[in-house]
Amino acid sequence: MSGLELFNPNNFLAASGLTGPDGAKVLLDAGHGFPGGPVMLVFALFWAPVGPGIPAGVLLARHIPLNPAVTFGLYAASDVLAAFVCHPIFVSLRRLARRVPAVHRGGKRLMRIAMLGTPMARQDPTVPASRPAALFRVATIGFGVDIYTAGAVATGLDVPRVLRWMCAIAGDLVWFSILLATSVVAASFADDDRVIGGVVLLAMLVVPWIARRLFPALREPAA
Repeated sequence: MSGLELFNPNNFLAASGLTGPDGAKVLLDAGHGFPGGPVMLVFALFWAPVGPGIPAGVLLARHIPLNPAVTFGLYAASDVLAAFVCHPIFVSLRRLARRVPAVHRGGKRLMRIAMLGTPMARQDPTVPASRPAALFRVATIGFGVDIYTAGAVATGLDVPRVLRWMCAIAGDLVWFSILLATSVVAASFADDDRVIGGVVLLAMLVVPWIARRLFPALREPAA
């Protein structure tokens, strides 16, 4: 399987073999055939919304091998690229929603899906929100959900765009640092990609759940 084929939705089931006995060879071969080599494939796996995603990126970084600090830097760079790509899209959609009711309704429905497990961002004009509290909420959403949802929520805040995206990225990087540390610890006990990949997937599910327990901003509002 080539690096580009990893991102083909028709190959998602075949991607399960990336953690098998020959997973390391499959990932490295895909990386060597990818534009920019294995390191760029790690970056693409972190950034792309389709494909085997972060677990495969963490495994490939381990097989290259990359220092965990370099892996963290690649993930941070993917977040910065996501901010540059998504910000103009979110702003344009927000402006369009003000003029087109159908877009406004569609956006609200999409946000409900994206915000499953978290309260919708609601602004009460009679109760001015504290800027630090609003930015902290963006960071917690970046930590407990993802940078895209945090960026979408942050677009509605009356704060400088660089500051709100920095908070979204910071929350997401805290989440990834926990994920990366978990994979490093798992690798020190078991030299098996299936075990490490399973631990990474488990952490991806458990960490957001813990975040919702710790941060009230991520909990469902009381009835």
